[in-house]
Amino acid sequence: MHVVLTGGAGFLGSQVAQALLEAGEFRDSSGQMRELKKLTIVDLRPPMQRWASDPRVTVALGSLSEPGYVDSLVDDDCASLFHFAAILKADADRDIGAAVRFNVQGLVTLLERCRRIGSKPKFFFASSTGVYENGVRAVGEETRHAPSSSYGAHKAVGELLVSDYTRSGAIDGRGLRFPVVMVRPDRSQTVSDAISALVREPMRGSDVTCPFDPSLRMPVTSVLSAARATVAIHDLPAELLGSRRIANMPCPSVTIGDLVATMARRRMRDERIGAISWRVDEAAMRVFVGRPEEVDPGRGMDLGLPMDQDIDAIIDSFVEAERQSA
Repeated sequence: MHVVLTGGAGFLGSQVAQALLEAGEFRDSSGQMRELKKLTIVDLRPPMQRWASDPRVTVALGSLSEPGYVDSLVDDDCASLFHFAAILKADADRDIGAAVRFNVQGLVTLLERCRRIGSKPKFFFASSTGVYENGVRAVGEETRHAPSSSYGAHKAVGELLVSDYTRSGAIDGRGLRFPVVMVRPDRSQTVSDAISALVREPMRGSDVTCPFDPSLRMPVTSVLSAARATVAIHDLPAELLGSRRIANMPCPSVTIGDLVATMARRRMRDERIGAISWRVDEAAMRVFVGRPEEVDPGRGMDLGLPMDQDIDAIIDSFVEAERQSA
């Protein structure tokens, strides 16, 4: 079985790659269990994780917007495709044209290639809670899509395209809307990194300043649960998903105050953990104010998808990942 994973060197994509290699076998669109023989990692940079040396892994460096590139990646033996590559929020808002070419037209190129090979491959699409309208406190599967960013708009369009290509019989599509995914192991320019830094930096012994108001609430998930949920929904029978092919990732909701208090309790037990101070940054707050505060986990739980119990579980997951990578 050949599996293609775009964005496989990224934060979430690399965790999905590891989960795929560990699982080793999956259900194709006909329901048959098949052994993973080849995993093609597609990205602009090579993956640096240990799993990259697995003999089943092939790395293909390049952009989905390059003419003919996708045809060379998605061959007739491709049974599943996981699509995580995207231009993220800040960059998408800065250059909407480039973001549309990559996020929307790149997706169409992948879908068209899957249609032409004619074997109805499974197609996982990574969406986001950014598809929802700002100002709606709690969102569920029936909450209308009204994105307030270019990135959210591209994800909303992507959901419609994946559903339509599934309806037409070209693919067996499915996907998840991810909330804030934690904890990024490296500093980045993503809007969610300031949240990850409140865990990552103190756990590595560095003090950090929190730029958010303690009352700010948001849905969060560990990267491990997000990767496991990706593999889980990929293997679900199509009839369980019905016509609603994209589901919300089940996840807890936490306030920044809860997160900082949890870190403070850990510091009381371990003085090596760094301290967190407060200095609210209005620019940082504007990124998150008005976003959904809670995600109804009902459908995801009914589908059997994993869910972190609380912020402590997310921190524990990060600590274990740090231990394994040491």
